[in-house]
Amino acid sequence: MVSATFLQLINCVSSEHDSIFLESLHKDFSEALLIVGGPEALSLQFHRGIMEATKHQLRFLADKRKPRVVRASSDTADLDCNEMALIEDIKDITLQDIFLSFNSNHPLLVAVSSVRELGLNMYDSDEDVDNEG
Repeated sequence: MVSATFLQLINCVSSEHDSIFLESLHKDFSEALLIVGGPEALSLQFHRGIMEATKHQLRFLADKRKPRVVRASSDTADLDCNEMALIEDIKDITLQDIFLSFNSNHPLLVAVSSVRELGLNMYDSDEDVDNEG
């Protein structure tokens, strides 16, 4: 039963395209992992599975962010800045939760940070202007 639960969570993480649900799935996986005794209690098969599923999602999120940044930086872009900021915030929250679900020595922390850096950081420039004035 426990193995089936982890297998299903890993499959869901791998195939989910909605960032909000992805965030929930990572939280569920982390909580289930704590219940069974931590990462040491998980078989190598499941470790590999969640690693591959997370890598897949990080590639997917990066592939979505790259063109969005290019569109936002083009002069001809007809973008709704509030909508773009909302999308970026949702992705950032998801990435932050994925980041926090790993221990400090996890090999995917660099990948998560790299995908986070691809974001638009739309609020950074607004904060800088407010602080100067």
